[in-house]
Amino acid sequence: MTISKIPIWLDCDPGHDDAIAILLACFHPAFKLLGVSACYGNSTPQNTYYNACSLLTAMGKSIPVYRGAQKPWVRQAEYAPDIHGISGLDGTSLLPIPISTLEHDKTYLEAMEEAILTNEGEISFLSTGCLTSTATLLRDKPYLKEKIKYISIMGGGFDIGNKNINCSAEFNIWADPHAANFVFHDPHVKDKCILVPLNLTHTAIATETIDKEILGDGSSNLRRLFFELFQYFRHTYKDLQGFDQGPPVHDPLTLMPLLEFFGWSSHSDVQFDYKRMDINVVDDVWSPDAGRTYSIKDYPKEGKTGTIVGLHLNIPFFWEQVLAALTEVDKTSTIEI
Repeated sequence: MTISKIPIWLDCDPGHDDAIAILLACFHPAFKLLGVSACYGNSTPQNTYYNACSLLTAMGKSIPVYRGAQKPWVRQAEYAPDIHGISGLDGTSLLPIPISTLEHDKTYLEAMEEAILTNEGEISFLSTGCLTSTATLLRDKPYLKEKIKYISIMGGGFDIGNKNINCSAEFNIWADPHAANFVFHDPHVKDKCILVPLNLTHTAIATETIDKEILGDGSSNLRRLFFELFQYFRHTYKDLQGFDQGPPVHDPLTLMPLLEFFGWSSHSDVQFDYKRMDINVVDDVWSPDAGRTYSIKDYPKEGKTGTIVGLHLNIPFFWEQVLAALTEVDKTSTIEI
């Protein structure tokens, strides 16, 4: 039986690990990437938009890119230069000038709406930055909620964090806790959300062995680009968060549950284990726990109520998908960086 490709929309803030999410979205055979919206987060929205366009140019892909959310709903925007550098993708000189950085003829909300209506009931959204773009779409066009299959989110952490005074929040949720609460509290949306928290992403480490496999024989410009990005990422995570074995690669893990849920890969391959819960976020930006996520109610895993919160993935299988995507780029891309 032939399984249809999974239509997806990627809202991201590239970002070293967002770059791997873009790679998988473009080159894994399971996915049909309909569009990208670049929001603020790891860097300014101007930088993340440029980075998304540059990465797609490096991969030889013509995917429409739109300017996503420019700022949080309530709080002031804050970025992550300590981890990703000022540009959001510091560490390499191999990023090409984008073939086109022109504005498209519609807003990201209009483009998202069109993608949903064209792929009604099958499209899934990936949010690897803050949830502002996704929450704004659902707030402004609520009739679209029932037409989305899944919303897979990299964000949050349970008794673990990397932001706020108490280090109890994850950056993406902390960046716009009000938008996060809007999504997690919506009765028409929360049960189709998949949350990939720090508890899970901290198991996906780009070790030196992985880095060598990404580089390969060094003959590929794109492989060298990713290798250099990972070296920069390695140093910032070691210096700032004490990751001695390598940096955690958060964002691309949002794609893995979809492989299992849509039948592209078996549970024995993906090994996505999860629990279901209703989630709340501390949205008082003056609280020492601002942005912290926690469960307010747990539900049976076998049911259909509660946000799906990831606990485990087959990490070697994940890295196999990344390396296979790089091999596919080697076969198809003719772009010289």
